Amino acid sequence: MTTIVIPPVQAATRRDLGLGLYQHNLPAPLRTVQWRAHLLDGKLLLFDRDSGLNALLEGAETARLRREAPRTLLIAVTNFCNLTCPFCYRALSAPSLWRYETLLAFCQQADEWGVLEVAFGGGEPLVFPRWQDFIVELYETSRLCINFTTNGTLLTEGFLRAIQGRYGQIRLSIYDDNHWRDSIRLLTRAQARFGINWLITPCELRTLDETFGQLVQRGARDFLFLRYKGDEPSLHLTEAECQRLTQFLQRVHAKLGPAVRLKLDVCWGDQLAGVPRLFDEDDCGAGDGFLSITSDKRIKPCSFHHLGIPFDNLAGVRRYWVRSRGI
Repeated sequence: MTTIVIPPVQAATRRDLGLGLYQHNLPAPLRTVQWRAHLLDGKLLLFDRDSGLNALLEGAETARLRREAPRTLLIAVTNFCNLTCPFCYRALSAPSLWRYETLLAFCQQADEWGVLEVAFGGGEPLVFPRWQDFIVELYETSRLCINFTTNGTLLTEGFLRAIQGRYGQIRLSIYDDNHWRDSIRLLTRAQARFGINWLITPCELRTLDETFGQLVQRGARDFLFLRYKGDEPSLHLTEAECQRLTQFLQRVHAKLGPAVRLKLDVCWGDQLAGVPRLFDEDDCGAGDGFLSITSDKRIKPCSFHHLGIPFDNLAGVRRYWVRSRGI
């Protein structure tokens, strides 16, 4: 996913959001993109779901605009998984209440609300009944960009062929025992758009350079470095280990530059001081720019929040979001 910032354009009122007003101000290669507009506070975001391109418009003419929907919904489609990773944070006692039709309707209504992307997790999304059909139907009946996180063990060539061109990105979580090398081989052979979710623990840190080299050699170019957020002390990095991770990121960025995308879990906070960052934001956007939706139909500001608000349908999610913003 790429973000570009466009210089200010001519003035617009809140009611006049037709892209024709902005289209001719965009660089020539971007004028034919099938943009979707998304209001932010004082800004206007243009998004293309097929390429993942973002264009941010900001100036006096957008100052009065206000966000009307979260940009992304993070949805746990199921609580079931074919693996039993000891560090997994999902609530094992929470039931899986989503069904194909109810989830499809929920997402279609989120699209009408103004949500741009849905990011599915769990549990393991590929154990959700008719997951392949669901991705295809949601893509064809909505404007949403569809992403999902998987452990990769259930991916097949047939599945990847069936959903080709109908999703934004597949996020592959890598662990010692989930055969990620085979999954990457399959994803690259299928020319799938994918990225790596990598939980960095003290154990992972010891082989970080070696594993990173293997990932790049096998075709991985997009990396999200995740911080452990659970209660097991041995899985948290010490201050010295955070410094080692910082040095690694600085070194890789200096060597590979734009050839790879290095992303940091916002929950690292200031622990990785000195790492080059594209954006310097204090607010992670939890509860505003994105909402987390659990498998038992509860709303959380983020996946790791201790509180969950039950809801029945998308209207309940909208009411919660509006109240939380004080609108």
